Amino acid sequence: MIKKTILIITSIFALIVNCCAQDFSETEQITEPLELGLDYDFKITLGEEEDFGDFTTYAYFKLERNNTVIYIDSSSTEYQFNSDVFPIILQTGDNSFELLFEINDRPNKNYLKRLFVSNDTLTGQDKLPTFETYPVDINDDGIDEFAGYWDYAQIGSEGTNIVTGYNPILYYSVTGNGLKLDSVLTKQRNEMIYGQFYGFSLDAPSQPIRVMEKFNQELNFIRNMAYIRYYR
Repeated sequence: MIKKTILIITSIFALIVNCCAQDFSETEQITEPLELGLDYDFKITLGEEEDFGDFTTYAYFKLERNNTVIYIDSSSTEYQFNSDVFPIILQTGDNSFELLFEINDRPNKNYLKRLFVSNDTLTGQDKLPTFETYPVDINDDGIDEFAGYWDYAQIGSEGTNIVTGYNPILYYSVTGNGLKLDSVLTKQRNEMIYGQFYGFSLDAPSQPIRVMEKFNQELNFIRNMAYIRYYR
């Protein structure tokens, strides 16, 4: 029996408008917990809130379902909820799910924490890059894909040459078993950008600055596909 993926992109009211450059010297700390209901009867409780003016983070996170506490994170990890795309909930079985939450990792680029839940029990977790937008069928194969990358653009010089780092865009297919890295699509699209595929990580030789144009063209292509599908 083929499982049908039910993709729910849970929109939470925008708490704060995000901004890249911030002054972190003055923050307002709010201790009253915030409870938010998500799809499939999931509920999150957020605490240790810090209001930076342009965005808000939460250093306390609790996930529950059916009156069962599934996961508590009271570490220094800071959760952020100002995106229309995140959190994401994927149903991967009768009572199994993948849940993705945005983590503020300043000064680095934010990333996604993915939680695997089965029968209201946490069975695993990992990290994914934040996705550029909603999923779209990038290569017309009938399967939607998310696209994201790990790092901000790094620009430097080698001798008289201006260079940038290798920063592959990763493509994740939405399948009946959750999100799966589409290695074939990832290789194909990054070969278009960099001329060859150097791998799935950032560990690769410096690249000529001209690849940034193709990198941005690919991101614009993905955004335009999402705009046409979701907003028109």
